Amino acid sequence: MNNKLFALDIGNVCMKIHTERCLAALGYSALTEVPLEFLAACDKLETGKISTEDWLGVFRKVTGGKFSDAELVNAWRVILGDENPGIYDFLDEITKSGYRAIFFSDTSELHLDFVYRYLPSAVFVTGGIFSFNAGCKKPGDGMYELFEKTYGKPSFYADDKPENVEGGIRHGWNSHQFTSVEALRK
Repeated sequence: MNNKLFALDIGNVCMKIHTERCLAALGYSALTEVPLEFLAACDKLETGKISTEDWLGVFRKVTGGKFSDAELVNAWRVILGDENPGIYDFLDEITKSGYRAIFFSDTSELHLDFVYRYLPSAVFVTGGIFSFNAGCKKPGDGMYELFEKTYGKPSFYADDKPENVEGGIRHGWNSHQFTSVEALRK
């Protein structure tokens, strides 16, 4: 296996995350207003423990049936924003220098479908480990172990969340907290 692997998170590394847009689309002003039943269903969706249809059923229930399935899916997808400035050029550069970019992200199939269709820099990514396939989220050991089993240990790992970076460090990965593409280059 090519040991020049670059593991990278999607949310707030490759593309901006806007939870507030989803909340606004559903009529909530803060995450604390969202019913716990729905937050639990989101976690189950992102760890592959429920289907999209089951998740939509919970979503319909907690919103009182006032949204169509298409509106609910759209509200979920608007969390994903634009590509982070400079990430396209950065991934172009590292792949030209022989690195393989591999997604390593807590996400659902719904979000991942959107990422592959609308994230320009996804053309440089040659694989991925996702929470909905792994059955767990970072910083749980299962995600890191599945990455290593599938691809080997990455040369570099970038994530915006400190606890996920710590998880990488626990597994002996060269892990760094993402703050900007400029800092990532250094």
